[in-house]
Amino acid sequence: MRKVIVGLLCFLLAACSAPVSIVKPLDVSRANQFASAQFVVNKAGDYRFALLFTKGHGLAEINKQIEIWGDLDHEGVAIPIHLRVLKDEQVFFDEELVTTGVQWGQGIDYEGRNINVAVRLIEILELAPGSYSVEVSTLEELEAFRGIEGFVKFSYYNPKH
Repeated sequence: MRKVIVGLLCFLLAACSAPVSIVKPLDVSRANQFASAQFVVNKAGDYRFALLFTKGHGLAEINKQIEIWGDLDHEGVAIPIHLRVLKDEQVFFDEELVTTGVQWGQGIDYEGRNINVAVRLIEILELAPGSYSVEVSTLEELEAFRGIEGFVKFSYYNPKH
């Protein structure tokens, strides 16, 4: 009986655990920069990998950022990225991708700071339960992004939610 109760508690804790949402700093202006994370997927689903850029203040600064980042109407400065995902220590995804444009904005909490960011999608992958390790790395020097605070976010993605 005790094993059944312990098993049920483990199942409930896994089912109620918070979805994956990891934010790491990443300087996209410099080549060979990387951010990595490890996480466990308890429930199969889509997971989003995205670049985040801290939004400036004032119309002039925001317009300059939009020229660099892009938006739905123009691509902005392309960012070559290498995305590597391991599942249970085996290569699951390993590709060089080029990201363009900013698709949306959001607020994030990073080390106690509330930051308003623009979001550029890298990739959405369907992940099955297991242990994952992910690394995003920059491939080129991009002077246009110098001085822009950047992050990468690994998170569960549920577009219906």
